[in-house]
Order: sequence, then C-alpha cells, then structure tokens
Amino acid sequence: MHVDVRFPDNTRIQAQSKDLTVEVGLPPDRGGDPDALGPFDILLCSLATCTGFHVLTFLDDHGLSLEGAGVSIDAVRSEKTHLLESVTVKIKVPEAFPEKYRGAIARSAGACLIKAQLGQKPEFAVSVV
Repeated sequence: MHVDVRFPDNTRIQAQSKDLTVEVGLPPDRGGDPDALGPFDILLCSLATCTGFHVLTFLDDHGLSLEGAGVSIDAVRSEKTHLLESVTVKIKVPEAFPEKYRGAIARSAGACLIKAQLGQKPEFAVSVV
C-alpha cells in the first residue's frame, strides 16, 4: 500500500492512493474551514465502510434484502487527549431480518480489519528525505 500527501494551500492536505484523492482541512483554530473533514472523520469513514463491507456480504451470502440496511458509527473523543474514547456501531437491518441472525451479523461486522487495527500498535519508521 502506498499513499502520497501534498499541500494545495496552507489549510488543506490531500492524500492520493491509487485513483482516490482524499482531502482534509486544518481545524478552525489553525485557520481551517469548520466544515472541512478532518483525519478522524476519514478514520471513522474507513471503519464504517469496512464494517459495512462485512454487513453487506453477510446479507448477500444469506440471500437477505439490502433495503434499509446500513451501518452508522458514533464516536466520542477525549477533550484532553483528542483520541477516541468510545465507538458505537449500529447495524441497520431490513425490516424482515430474521431474529436468529442478529448475533451472527454483529460478529461478522466485528471482523472488520480497521477495527482490529485500532487495537494493535503497528511499527512505525519515520525518516526525513
């Protein structure tokens, strides 16, 4: 995996991976747009789409409808450290979703690798080139 970062101006940061460009803004106290996405927004979107992948494949593998299905995530960050304190994942299932699959779809959603990565400390190497 490879990502390149560039700075189009002094309030925006762009990351390029394959054909995708993701842009985040500086926080308002650093002159950024208060409505701009920040890095934690992108992290939570990654967690949500990863979880969504597992929900989608569960529904598809069991021949269940996707209508009304989805995932929502709410997170709380520490005022002191600015790190995540809690994350709540809600799986929205179709109206006719069988009760017997509730635990199974929750376990399937929990298999998201982004979630697993949050519990691990990767080795980082930083250099100046």
